[in-house]
Amino acid sequence: MALTGGEMVADYLVAEGVPYVFGIPGHGDMAAFDALKDREDEITVIAPRHEQAAAHMADAYFRASGRPLATLTSIGPGSMNVATGLTTSFIDSIPLISFTGGPQTYMLGRGVLQELERQQDNVFPHIIQPMVKRNWDVQHVDLLADVLPRAFNTMLSGRPGPVHVELPMDVQAQTTELPVPDPVRRRPARGATRPDPDAVDAAAAKLLAAERPVVLAGGGCLTAGAAAEVRAVAEYLDAPVIVTMMGKGIFPEDHPLAAEHTGANGTVVGNHMSREADVILAVGTRFAEQTSSSYVEGQSFSVPPTEIVHFDIDPTEIGKNYPTAVGAVCDARSGLADLLAALTDRGGPDGRSRPEYRAELAQWRKKWREAITGRWTDELSMSRVLHEVRQATPRETIAIASAGHPQIQAFQEFLSYEPRTWLSPGGYSTMGYTLPAAIGAKLAQPDRPVVGFAGDGDLQQTIQELAVAAETGAACIVACLNNTGWISIRDFQRGMFGEDRAFSVEFRSRRGDELMPVDFTAIAKAFNCGAERVESADQVAGAVGRALASEGPYLIEFMLSRRPEDTEGINVGHWDLPKPEYLPE
Repeated sequence: MALTGGEMVADYLVAEGVPYVFGIPGHGDMAAFDALKDREDEITVIAPRHEQAAAHMADAYFRASGRPLATLTSIGPGSMNVATGLTTSFIDSIPLISFTGGPQTYMLGRGVLQELERQQDNVFPHIIQPMVKRNWDVQHVDLLADVLPRAFNTMLSGRPGPVHVELPMDVQAQTTELPVPDPVRRRPARGATRPDPDAVDAAAAKLLAAERPVVLAGGGCLTAGAAAEVRAVAEYLDAPVIVTMMGKGIFPEDHPLAAEHTGANGTVVGNHMSREADVILAVGTRFAEQTSSSYVEGQSFSVPPTEIVHFDIDPTEIGKNYPTAVGAVCDARSGLADLLAALTDRGGPDGRSRPEYRAELAQWRKKWREAITGRWTDELSMSRVLHEVRQATPRETIAIASAGHPQIQAFQEFLSYEPRTWLSPGGYSTMGYTLPAAIGAKLAQPDRPVVGFAGDGDLQQTIQELAVAAETGAACIVACLNNTGWISIRDFQRGMFGEDRAFSVEFRSRRGDELMPVDFTAIAKAFNCGAERVESADQVAGAVGRALASEGPYLIEFMLSRRPEDTEGINVGHWDLPKPEYLPE
């Protein structure tokens, strides 16, 4: 039976088991949306209020569940709006498929409504190209039968990432006699990418000889489902485990070997253990700038003398930022499983015991926790909110944070115990991510609590998505951390440039003599969400309990202190922020 291009896309998404499409209808994608209308019982369309949010919802759905979704946006600005979301996913290696409407093939380059053609006919696919793993501009409807399975294979294989398919308006509407491809028959072998045996043997020898081994687990461990393998190798070596921003949750942060985080946004314990390690087993991580304290020697890593054993699915990451003693191209799960076998072959079944090393780790963890609580005052701080919310929510709670102090401090202080329970745009640090991500995560895991920690500046960038939360009934908790400004940047300005250099970071009247706080509680209620305001630490648990008991989205507006002693986090690593030469040292 002949199918239009829109029907071919819809039926293929159904065949792939995609439950949701996030997108906004416009004249450039109407034919594709019409095909989805006839399949409402097989696939659900959710319309965000801004296309950036569409990508963030799909991104978070995958992070929370491991299942990819699709976005569908119209020609021109509608699709340009999705670019920030796609870049967020690309940097963090999160797969999703983005369909965008394009100009009719028979009017290409004429400058039809919303076409960019002055430099090149329909230049949009070229604009989006560096933001995705691969893109296709489908110029004939028959090509869809080949492009669709290739797109899914590309986004899910190797190092995953988003892909983009441009659908000209006529391609959506024209018919093809070709059948809908069978994903099973078009899917390449999804087996393990195993490491070179010689590299594994060399890695085992180096780790067994180490006196202060450390495991550094990144987002690739989550993608590969390697939680059990990370734990097994760490416990065999009796080695502390440090997790990156993308790897948080892969190892329970109340385990005796949990060394939390290293880098610019790390913790005292994480930076100490990574700095003093003699061998680091790095798995599924790229040694990002934030993980590595901007590569300043001795801040987070001491390479050399520290030696690095690096396992990663992407060969370009091995040896890129630090010299590697042993490198192996593999997925994290297979690499760690083979490594564990080599360790037991060489070292016997019982593994290593390092009681003094564990005691040192415990001492530094205690020192870090005391540093956090020792800074609390009678005022309501972000740190105190994070602590109280963690105490009031179950272990399986999914926590989300986007940028600034909420991202840094939640990463440092809100403990995660299970995989896929920490969602954050680690590489792009995208403001506006939290709220749409909370919706996507709740759709992915409806039986788990979801809490999004959003500063008031972050939340205002996508606050319109409260309407979508209400419409879908996504019972997520939005923890609005309201301190009336871009306070993380204010604190950076003060710390880097001088006490009197804070500028353009507080939400004030133009006269500057009056703060202009937003009433987020009233806004949430206007969007048909539950909401309440919290002004002291003793009110947090009750508010969280009411939010958990509600049957819909619930915003808690935390009125935070704006005093620097309450807003500033604990910076234990280094971040290279160049200082203007006209300012004194």
